[in-house]
Amino acid sequence: MRRLNSMKIVCYLNLISLLITVIFISRNSKNKSFFSLVINVTNSGSLKSTFGDESISQLSANDSYVKNKSLEQCKTTYSLSADQKLAFRKISYQLITLRTQIIPYPHEYFHGRGIVLTTGLVQLKFAKVNLRMLELTGTSLPVQIWYSYLQVSHETMMELLRTAPNLNASVCCFITAQCRTLTQIWQLNAVHIYKPPSSYLRFRFFPYKPAAIISATFSEVLFLDCDAYVARDPEELFLSDPMYLKFGALFYPDGFKSRQHPIVWTIFNTSCAEHEYEFDSSVILVDKRRVWNGLYLAKLMNDHYQIFYKVFYYLLLVCAEE
Repeated sequence: MRRLNSMKIVCYLNLISLLITVIFISRNSKNKSFFSLVINVTNSGSLKSTFGDESISQLSANDSYVKNKSLEQCKTTYSLSADQKLAFRKISYQLITLRTQIIPYPHEYFHGRGIVLTTGLVQLKFAKVNLRMLELTGTSLPVQIWYSYLQVSHETMMELLRTAPNLNASVCCFITAQCRTLTQIWQLNAVHIYKPPSSYLRFRFFPYKPAAIISATFSEVLFLDCDAYVARDPEELFLSDPMYLKFGALFYPDGFKSRQHPIVWTIFNTSCAEHEYEFDSSVILVDKRRVWNGLYLAKLMNDHYQIFYKVFYYLLLVCAEE
């Protein structure tokens, strides 16, 4: 009952915030419609939105503020052991090597926009709901659900497709490099398929996300966790979100503040503020053409999961709590 009352309070507060926002915009719009302030995209894809530009300017100012702050604002003051310092030194050198292994973006292979999911046996029940939700939005975006037949059989994945027969969906296997619909099977170019590592059981699910994003045949990808549901056609995110149009990527904050040691931020040539939040990987919007180097570097880091997952996970969840 307490939880229900708390949820009601949060909903009311969100509604009040929305109403205040609408009133503020209306008073400053000078008879312009709310929607014309939010977005106006030309055929060339350029953004002409006062509201969007102001949002981007504000976020850019915040980013500049963060970069001018001390890394100590991360509030992680614990000391690193000699072994940890050595591990991070190795990671620094490893990243330099990995940067030289980034391949050029394959323009001839990726094309169009689409939605990408990845599933195993545990996530199947959520995937069924997700596909039905997508079908109900009436979206025309194609959907690819990536899986490994070592975890889920082809027959089970075909049953998943039958959940939403009117959705333009296919299932694609990392191992066979094949995609299937209810009526067709076709072979993909295995050169562009990234097979996620599966032997490191503690973190076996995490590498599947970058693997699915990179392996999907779309050049622009909306990645959804199986339990991340949309309430309306998500295509408008590709077309009108000001941050995505500006930077080629859109991320959402998680509910947890970052607890990484300052050395982590130094290694990646970025900085952390006092109120820096992790980003939630359940919903990721990327234009692979524009963010390819970072995306492929994430793939290479997952190839070396023994190094990166062990060190970063340990410092994030163990040392930060000591």
